[in-house]
Amino acid sequence: MKYGELVQFDPIESVVVLRDADRAGAAQRLVSTYVISAQMAERLNEIVFPHLQYDEPHDNKGLMIVGNYGTGKSHLMSMISAVAENADLLPYLRDASVQEAAAPIAGRFKVFRTEIGGTQMSLRGILTAV
Repeated sequence: MKYGELVQFDPIESVVVLRDADRAGAAQRLVSTYVISAQMAERLNEIVFPHLQYDEPHDNKGLMIVGNYGTGKSHLMSMISAVAENADLLPYLRDASVQEAAAPIAGRFKVFRTEIGGTQMSLRGILTAV
């Protein structure tokens, strides 16, 4: 028997493109393949999802995700934006506590996915440019 018959590996996508989450199949794959550590679950449950919900009064603030190349920023944003836009993706989250925390925002947003490189323009100027 060969190792290839015992173990199956799915190819890893080396770069996640945020806009891939615009496609339903890709969004489902991005949500289901996002690995949620205990520390990430805590951050999502206590910081990210409470700031995104708008049903209960909360000191909502913008969120900025910062990290070095290859640390999963785009995959994280793809997962959050896909669930925020499509509640059907909620069961694909791999952590039950994150599923529960994400439920209030699931399917409640229309997401505009874009990546902004180095620029002199204001955010308002970028989003409203014709």
